[in-house]
Formats: sequence, C-alpha cells, structure tokens
Amino acid sequence: MRPTPLAAPLAALLLLLPALTHATPWEPLGDIDGVKTERQTKEDSPLFAFRGELTADIPLDVLAATFADPAQRRHWVDRYAEHITLEKTKLTEIYWIRFSLPPLVSDRDYILNTVAEIDRARGELRAEITSTTHPKAPEGCCVRAEVQRTFYRFSALSRTQTRLIVEVQTDPKGLLPRWLVNQIQKSWPSKTLNGLVKRAREVGSSHPEMRAWLDERFPATP
Repeated sequence: MRPTPLAAPLAALLLLLPALTHATPWEPLGDIDGVKTERQTKEDSPLFAFRGELTADIPLDVLAATFADPAQRRHWVDRYAEHITLEKTKLTEIYWIRFSLPPLVSDRDYILNTVAEIDRARGELRAEITSTTHPKAPEGCCVRAEVQRTFYRFSALSRTQTRLIVEVQTDPKGLLPRWLVNQIQKSWPSKTLNGLVKRAREVGSSHPEMRAWLDERFPATP
C-alpha cells in the first residue's frame, strides 16, 4: 500500500478531525504524571479513546527531530519491542511495530501508516496514524491489533516551550477484558508524551524546517 498523498486528501482529513475527535465530550481523568488526561466514550466500541496534553520546556525543533526519527522510537514509545520501516518519505511512513505485554499476555503487533504535516502558519507539527496493510510486514508473531486513530499535535508556544497533545483509539484484539484494556491505555498518553520529551532532551537534535520557522517567529534576543 502506497503512502497517502499529502495534498487535498490530507487537507480534507484534517478538516474532519474536530468532528471525529469531539463526537462526544471528553471526560477529565485528572493529572497523570504531569499530563492532563481525558477519555471519550465511543458509541460503536466498549473501548475508550484517550487524550493527553502536556506543556514542556523544550523547543519544537528538538521535539520534532526525535519524533520524526524512526531510530529513536524504541527509546520513547511505551511498551515498544521492535519495528521495521516498510516505506518512508519525508512526511509519511508505513511500518510494522511489536509491543511487549506482561507475562501470560500475547504481544501485539500493528502495521501503521503515519501521515505528517508541518503547518508553518500555526507553528505546528501534526501526525495522523492509522492501521493499514503491507505485503512485506511480518506475520504470525503476535495478535494483530488495530489502531483506529492516533493523532499527535505539537505547537510552539515560544522559542523554548511546546504544547504536546496525543489522542489514541486502538483495539488490541484478542481475549483481553475490555476493562483491563481501558485501564492499561489510560496511562499510555502520559507515558508516551513524557517519554518523548525525555528522549528529545537527551538527544538534542534539531529539525531543520522547524528550527527555521522558530528563528523567523521568535528571533533570538541580541
């Protein structure tokens, strides 16, 4: 399956995001390790969608560099075991990923399609992740799970501060009790956002395009 085109189809998808994300009100769950966490009921699923929001003292270009680098994924994605990049362009990636679960629970794997967009007008990096298929993806190692939607938004608040938002709706399939899935996924936004910030600070790389935008929008003080 080829990566999704980035022009009109992506623009149309982004216009639909508010309707998809706020079909029902978000229910506050409080602060989990510094991340404002909420959940949303889905009429067609016993599983909740979850949302996390964090404001961190880290430049957007540093955060974006780690997020965009597949080699860094192992260091910040919660329960990461391994992945294989199957196709990649500047703003898209199709990859297979396996997640390690506790003893007596089968690992889960996904084939995911990421489509990203850099919005220079707003100073944002957005990424939409959904399940897909691919002929080169490994088969048979795990229970094949499904991501209905994972959405990231990183917004520059200043030259050194960024707001991070993640929304996730996924079905791990298999025989796991729904209440257990919801309990596990409740902490996923906080672990993922905090893990990304921590790793980005450790690496300290810079995303050239976002760095150029920051230099224009927030000129350094002489």
